[in-house]
Amino acid sequence: MNDDFGIRKKPADRDSTLEKVDRVAEKLGFASREGRKRRNAVGPTMPVNVKLPEDTYNAFLKFCDDNELTYRKGIEKLLIKAGYIEE
Repeated sequence: MNDDFGIRKKPADRDSTLEKVDRVAEKLGFASREGRKRRNAVGPTMPVNVKLPEDTYNAFLKFCDDNELTYRKGIEKLLIKAGYIEE
């Protein structure tokens, strides 16, 4: 079914087909990711690109790995410890 612009309209039974797919996927152990919030969502962000000496870079990676932190959380934790931001 096309309109005047050649764009196809959504089939009427599409929702029921997707529901069938969801039921089959659930039976097979697939978990839906719909409606899930990202756990690292922090609101507006700004990019940071820094060149570091290799030993400083490796120390930062070790710090993040040892504390199971993302780089963002690692920087945040260091700034908290330095007293620049509050927890």
